[in-house]
This record gives sequence, structure tokens and C-alpha cells, in this order.
Amino acid sequence: MGLPCPGLWLKRLWVLLQVAVHVAVGKVLLTLFPERVMQHILSIGQKTGMARNPHFTPDNWVPTFFSTQYFWFVLKVRWQQLEDVTERGGLAPNCPVVRLSGQRCNIWDFMQDGWAFKNNVDIRNHRNLQDRLRAAHMLLARSPQCPVVVDTMQNQSCRLYAALPERLYVLQEGRILYKGKPGPWNYHPEEVRAVLEKLDN
Repeated sequence: MGLPCPGLWLKRLWVLLQVAVHVAVGKVLLTLFPERVMQHILSIGQKTGMARNPHFTPDNWVPTFFSTQYFWFVLKVRWQQLEDVTERGGLAPNCPVVRLSGQRCNIWDFMQDGWAFKNNVDIRNHRNLQDRLRAAHMLLARSPQCPVVVDTMQNQSCRLYAALPERLYVLQEGRILYKGKPGPWNYHPEEVRAVLEKLDN
């Protein structure tokens, strides 16, 4: 993987400025009008379902807004979105992934099954494939109703599907039937359910 093209660097610079302004203004507003900003953040959390998850209370996520870690994470997500190559109806990237047994395979190998994620799992950044596999085993302990695989350490699936921090897709026969917006704010599992129900008919 070589250096990004000059156009991508300019886009990244523009996104850096946008995120910096967003965080700076948010921090100032949070300092000047803490209750009003908290109400606004909580109203967004209610709309997206973040505030409804009993394992993920506002005390867990509201205080992290506009922090240094928030800045770097949002910047990483927005930069990744610049490289999004997926389109509804388009060819689904057949990225390499790793089964929990360590066997390497491709994402298309799982298209006969549906993907459904429930609840939130607190997982730290992975430094190697073993960290990533350990985190996936934590997810398995929650008995998901879908196959669990992990991206390689090159993060090709994450990049090509612009999946950070989370994004839902429905793939069938190598095509993208549904491409959700990035979560957690624009995360709508009910849309996935509707697409899957149409496939069952």
C-alpha cells in the first residue's frame, strides 16, 4: 500500500480542519452551556438508541465528547470514510478475514448467513491478530446468532467497507443490497431487518 494521492491528502487536511473546529466549538459550548449541550447530546442518543442500551448509559459516553481521544477517533473515522468504495447495488469487496480458529478466509464465504449484532462490547484497540481474536471470543461468549470473523491486521475490510466505528451491510451473491450509514448516530438495525425480511419472502 503506497502513499495516498495528493487529492486524498487535501481532503484529509480539510477533514482535519473540520474536526478540529467541531471539537473546539463543542468544548467551548460544553464549558459555557453544559446542561444545554448535555440535553442535545442525550436527545441524539435517544434517537439513535444509544441511550436505550442499559449496558451503555450516558454516563459512559457523554463525558467523552470533545476530549482528545474523541478528536483522534472522529478524525480516524472521517479519514476512513474518504476511502469508502462501497455502493448499494455495487460489487461487495471480498476482503480477507480470519476465523477464530485462525483459518484465513474471505468475507463472501459468509454471505449465506445473516449478520446480527446485539449489545455493546467494550474492546480496546488491537495490537496484533491474537488481541483481535481474543476480542472476538468475548463476542462469542454473548452467543451471537451469526458467524464471527475478524479483519486482518491490515484492516482491509474495515477500510473498503468504511466500517469504523460500526456500519451494517447486507450482502448477497457478491452484491451490496444494503449499506447503512456509519454508527452510532446513524445506525438503524430496523432497516437491516426490513431488508432481510424482504429476502425471506
